[in-house]
Amino acid sequence: MQIRYKIALQFTLIVLAILLVFSGIVYYRAENQRRTSFYDRLSRRAKTTARLLVDVKEFNTTLLKLIDKNSSSRLPEEEIFIYDYRNLLLYSNVEKVSPYVTQERINEVRLAQEIKFQYEGRAVIGLVFEGRYDRFVLIASAIDKNGKLQLKELIITLLFAFLGGILATVGLALFFAHQSLRPITTINREIGEITAKNLRKRIHQGNEKDEIAQLAINFNLMLERLELAFKQQRQFVSHASHELRTPLSALKTEIQIGLSSLNSPEEHHQILQNLLKDTNRLIELSNGLLQLARINETPEELPFDKVRMEEVLLNAQREVVASHSDYQIQFDFDQIPEEDHLTLVMGNEALLKNVFVNLLENACKYTPNHQASLRLGFDAEWCMVRVIDQGIGISKQDLPNIFQPFYRAKNAIDYHGFGIGLSVVKRIIELHEGQLEVKSKPHLGTEFMVKLKHLKEESANDFIR
Repeated sequence: MQIRYKIALQFTLIVLAILLVFSGIVYYRAENQRRTSFYDRLSRRAKTTARLLVDVKEFNTTLLKLIDKNSSSRLPEEEIFIYDYRNLLLYSNVEKVSPYVTQERINEVRLAQEIKFQYEGRAVIGLVFEGRYDRFVLIASAIDKNGKLQLKELIITLLFAFLGGILATVGLALFFAHQSLRPITTINREIGEITAKNLRKRIHQGNEKDEIAQLAINFNLMLERLELAFKQQRQFVSHASHELRTPLSALKTEIQIGLSSLNSPEEHHQILQNLLKDTNRLIELSNGLLQLARINETPEELPFDKVRMEEVLLNAQREVVASHSDYQIQFDFDQIPEEDHLTLVMGNEALLKNVFVNLLENACKYTPNHQASLRLGFDAEWCMVRVIDQGIGISKQDLPNIFQPFYRAKNAIDYHGFGIGLSVVKRIIELHEGQLEVKSKPHLGTEFMVKLKHLKEESANDFIR
C-alpha cells in the first residue's frame, strides 16, 4: 500500500473514531434527556391527578376519569394508580391493574419514596404523595412515543452526518496526503535520475526548514560523500595502475635484454638482480594495496586486546633496524610512567606495530644520515608517541595531502616508495579512535605524533595481575 493511502486510511480511521465517540455522546445525552423529561411529565401527571382526587372535594373518581381521558396533557397509553395507607386502590384511570403493580412494588415505593423502571417498553414511576390526612402511593406509566420517534430521527440524522463526514474525510485525507507527499514524489523522481555518471547532480532542497527539506539536505550530503568516494576510487585505480606499470615495464625490459643478445655471466647476473629488485617492488606494492583494502573493508573483524605501547615500539624498532642495517633509531621516554596503566591501550598489536614501522621507515629514509628519534609520553587521558626526524621535511602545500593513497610530496619523488604507507597509518589510527598530528618544515625535519587513549587504572588491573 502506498504511503499516501496509508496516511489517508489512518486519518480516516481517526476521524471515524472521533465521529463515533461524538455521535455516541450526542445519542446518550439525547436519550438521557428524553427519559428524564418523560419521567418528570409522568410524575407531574400522577401528582396532579392525586391532588384533584384528595384535595378537591368536588371531584370523584368518575369525574376524574372523565377529565383524565379528555385531558390534552394525557400521555400515550397513560396508566395512573393511587393507593391509600392500607395499600388499597383508591383510583385507576384504566379498568385493570397492570402486572407491574404488585403489593411488593407498593411497599418498595413507600420505603424508597420514589422509584423508576421500564416494563415492556413503558416508563413506570412510583412515588409517595403527602395528602392532608394520609400518605398515598402513586404509580404511573406511559409510552414516550413522541420522544422515541424524535430519537429515531436523531439516529438517522447522525447516520447521514457520519457517512457524509467519512466521505468528506476520505476525500480531504487523500488530497492533503497527496499535497504533503508531493515533495517526496519530487525527490523520488530526482533520485531516479541520478546515476554513477552524474553524481554531481543534487536534488531540490525545498524551503530548507521542514523534515522533508532536511531529508533532501542529508541526501545531498550523502551524494557528496559518494561522489568523493567514487573520485577516490578512480584515483586509486589510476595510481595503482601507474605504480604497477613501472615495475612491470622494467621487468619486461630486463627480460627482453636477456633474450635479445648474447650476454656474459656477469651481465646475466646483473639482469637477474634487476629482475629480483623489480619483483620485490611488486611484492611490496601488492602487500601495501592488500593491507589498505583489508583495513578499509573489514574493520569490525579486527581483534582488539590490551596492548603495552613500549613493547609495540620496541618491536617496531627492532623490525626496522633488522630490515635496514644503516638505519638508527633512538627510543626514549618523555617521562617515566609511575603507573603501568598509563602506557596500556586497547588495540590490535600487529596493526599498531605496522603504524610505527611505517613512520620509522619514512623518518629514516627521508633523513640523509638515516637517523630518527622515537619518544613515548602520556597525560591524564592519552598515551602519546612521537616520531621525529631531521630530514627533508614536507611543504605546507603537500602537508594536507600526504595521507591520500599514492600521494607523494614533490621533494620525495626521487626516493623509493609508493605513497601508501601514510594512508594505512591514518586508517589504523582512526580504527583505534586515536589522533594523528604532523608538524614539518622543509629541510628541517618532521614530527609525527600518535595519540591513543590509555586504559583507566581499574580497567588495567586484570591485565597487570
